[in-house]
Amino acid sequence: DTMSTTPPLSTADRLLATGATRLETALAAALLAAVALNAANVVARYVFGQSITGADELQIYLMLVLAFFGSVVATVRRQHLRMDVLVRYFPQAMQRLLDALEGIAAAVLCAFVCWISTQYALRMQQIGSVSENAHIPMWIPHAVVALAFAVLTVIGVLRLLPGSSPRPVATDDTTTTG
Repeated sequence: DTMSTTPPLSTADRLLATGATRLETALAAALLAAVALNAANVVARYVFGQSITGADELQIYLMLVLAFFGSVVATVRRQHLRMDVLVRYFPQAMQRLLDALEGIAAAVLCAFVCWISTQYALRMQQIGSVSENAHIPMWIPHAVVALAFAVLTVIGVLRLLPGSSPRPVATDDTTTTG
């Protein structure tokens, strides 16, 4: 049993943690709404012989929100998947360097996906594309992707700034969880 001291969180990290908790609550509500819609649709289909128009599409879009904004929560909490099987045995200085390089690469990639997704969402809005049954404007689900990656980019940049709380560095007997 080794005791480790956790450095105090920066203001940005505290704000991100608070935002992640609120977002997680909203995502839980969205999941409950999707489940309730699914149950209502099953009852409508099998009891009354008529499904709720657009219910399947709306559930898919809710799942899209859950997945992409769930990744934001996981990123803030440093609970995203990470391949650190070998890295955890490197010296701490090398771990920090690789962590910084990983952060830069992630921020650049997220910014790129955000830009591409934004362009696509704008095209969907310009042509007035809507979903087949619920007639949901297609720019909305595509904008969800862009917005989630914009938030991920901001988180990545904030984590690269001096004063950001560092990721815990792994030692021989521990592994990182995020």
